[in-house]
Amino acid sequence: MDIDMKKYTAILLGLLAAFALQAQPEAVFNKLIKQYTWNSDGSMTYHYRKEVKLNTHMAFNQLYGETFIIYNKEFQTLRINECYTRQADGTIVKAPDNAFNEVLPAFAVDAPAYNHLTEMVITHTGLEIGATIYLDYTLTTGVGYYPFLDVAETLEEHAPVTECEVSITMPADEKLTCGISGVDSKEPTTHTENDMTTYTWQFRNLPAIPLESHRASEAVPMLFASNAGGENGIAWLSAMKVRPADCAQLVDKLLQGITSPVDRANAIQRFVVNNISTINLPVLLSADIREPSVVLSSAYGTPAEKAALMASMLLAANLDAQILAAFPIHAMPIAVGALTDIRVRTGGRFLSPVSMDAPDPALRATRDQFWLTGDDGVNMVQIVKRAARLACSAQITLGKDEATVEGTVTDSEDPAAKPDFTGKTPLQSSAGYTVYALPVPRHQGLDAWRLTLGSTRTQPYELPYALTETCDYTIDLGGRELKTLPFRKEWSGAAGKICLSLQRDGNKVTVHREIELTHPVISPEAYADLRALILLWQDDAYRTLILKDK
Repeated sequence: MDIDMKKYTAILLGLLAAFALQAQPEAVFNKLIKQYTWNSDGSMTYHYRKEVKLNTHMAFNQLYGETFIIYNKEFQTLRINECYTRQADGTIVKAPDNAFNEVLPAFAVDAPAYNHLTEMVITHTGLEIGATIYLDYTLTTGVGYYPFLDVAETLEEHAPVTECEVSITMPADEKLTCGISGVDSKEPTTHTENDMTTYTWQFRNLPAIPLESHRASEAVPMLFASNAGGENGIAWLSAMKVRPADCAQLVDKLLQGITSPVDRANAIQRFVVNNISTINLPVLLSADIREPSVVLSSAYGTPAEKAALMASMLLAANLDAQILAAFPIHAMPIAVGALTDIRVRTGGRFLSPVSMDAPDPALRATRDQFWLTGDDGVNMVQIVKRAARLACSAQITLGKDEATVEGTVTDSEDPAAKPDFTGKTPLQSSAGYTVYALPVPRHQGLDAWRLTLGSTRTQPYELPYALTETCDYTIDLGGRELKTLPFRKEWSGAAGKICLSLQRDGNKVTVHREIELTHPVISPEAYADLRALILLWQDDAYRTLILKDK
């Protein structure tokens, strides 16, 4: 008996140890240090240090085995101060020379104007479970590259961070505007020496980025800082080059025979979206924004460069044009690095330079702040919030071997939208019964969002926008008998409401489906309501007909 007890105890302890091992994170940042030094001449130094302990094979095979640093060699100098691995037994493995390799960043491959940008790929060596990676580097930026200090620093990593320090050093006579969102924080400590003031934030035990999709940006811990009175984004926006004369000849040719202002604006947008490739360059990696004539001749540009080109073309066509920049509403000060969207306003519409079907900024009015260029500079503008509306109507005739669907769609985000569920689909019978799934829009509305819905939630859930969607079906059963019982299902909660119904009148069946999602950001407390609404909307029992063949 004693031997058996010892055996069982050993097995139990082994299982507990295994569970504990599985419960630990893939890795842990023991220390993470980010230091910005802004000098009076406009040069800047960024010092970065990390110490990452590896707990699993995935940590070094897929997550932290390499480090990537993108910089501009024309203005910046990278120095690796330390790079080594301390193995589990204490052995030090220094990174060899061939562990440092320079490559072209992926976004610059098709953009010769940005081929001078460099991505340093550091391959860490001597990795094993229990090892700790040490990396320390300094990136020095010369005078004239950055017009101002701009910090939009994410404070969390994909692994927990035991100790995190962010500091900003700048001339004592300059004012630092700063703010933090998504995490509780005290005011920074300050220290002044040799006419330079250092502001330091200390964070401890920051959790890993949660494995939850559709996380609201307001929940992401971030630090924003600026030495331009909180108006970096505004200063950057006002410096964009809009030059109608560069585009006049092209615009005259492009708009021949087009007289309607709306059609002229649409033609210009199509040209910029479809003929000028989009380069997703991080905003502050470019010294400045290229001129419209250069963007035209090269046939590619960043979203900001394409916006300046579009505005120039609209003005050349004698249409009004103002550039609009969107930043998270919690980004204070307004850091350029936090830019979420850029548009061109014309004729009361907000045209995207990178997509023909980008949602109206008004759908994000409660989540973003908007700044608009004008004759008197750049000013904040209020955009009235609204929800999107999608209404579908379908007339369905069930024949012997196929269903014929004729439908209409009214989409508030795309007035020219046409239904993508019309046409003929085959019907298949089995044992004298046919199961028919009602058609739904594939590229519009709630089903097109393809939301993932876990059973629980710890972070706010962000939908693309608030939405009211209705679908009305009239079905001619033909020679079949409906076996689905009539129903009417209504439910409402903190996230919205839903109504599903089926009625039969002779050989006709009418189905009404309506869902209203009232809030684009759902708190964890209201998540259960959101999940219930969407699962009910997706439930096949309420959008499938069971038919008996005659």
